[in-house]
Amino acid sequence: MEIFGIGVCALCAMLFAALVQKSNKEYALLISLAAAVGLLLLILSRAEPLVRQVEDLAGGGPLEGEPVKLMLQAVGITLVGQLVSRLCKDAGESALSYTVELAARAAVLAAALPAVGELLKYLGEIAAL
Repeated sequence: MEIFGIGVCALCAMLFAALVQKSNKEYALLISLAAAVGLLLLILSRAEPLVRQVEDLAGGGPLEGEPVKLMLQAVGITLVGQLVSRLCKDAGESALSYTVELAARAAVLAAALPAVGELLKYLGEIAAL
């Protein structure tokens, strides 16, 4: 039921930023940034046991947890990319927002390339049989 507390904090930050935005747009953006980073850190600290459990479940297997590591990296890159992209949109910089989204997608792809190489290697071994 922590989601209600997170929601209330986000709503309070949004209302405070909306009030401040009338007089100073830059401070409103900083309020939004601080609230988003704080809430993201809170969520990540609460998700640590979940991540540990997923890693334990994937510990025994032919790839020895590499897919789980890749998945967690992709989730992290995506979360940071979305957060920064939304903050850029809030600041009125939609072109910069699109660039951040594109960079996050490229980073996920770059993180996945070693796994794709391993997959192709396994497929080659299977085809050679």
